[in-house]
Amino acid sequence: MLIKLFSPENEVQLALAKSLLEAEGIPFFVHNDHFGSLYVGIQIEFLNRKTIMVDEAYEARAKEVIADFLRQDIAEPAPKKTTYSALDKLRMIAEGLVFGWVVPGKRRRRKKKE
Repeated sequence: MLIKLFSPENEVQLALAKSLLEAEGIPFFVHNDHFGSLYVGIQIEFLNRKTIMVDEAYEARAKEVIADFLRQDIAEPAPKKTTYSALDKLRMIAEGLVFGWVVPGKRRRRKKKE
């Protein structure tokens, strides 16, 4: 008998979970694997929500693999804030004043003579 293991939030999570289960040699079935992609939008159980199901014999190991995957998925480090030294700031200001390529945005365009 198949047991519901995990319902991923998107296709990337589904692909990663499938590859982890395959790597561990755990047989699984994805309910609505291809059909669920036909109905985009709100995920509704049994209509378009994809669900990974495993056999009872592999349930414990599959839960460990998915739990480890979800722990790693959540524990992403925050992006490091970029800091510039005084020399970098001075260089950027000089490039902006001399060359005009640091400051993005609209530039004044010369009117064409008619």
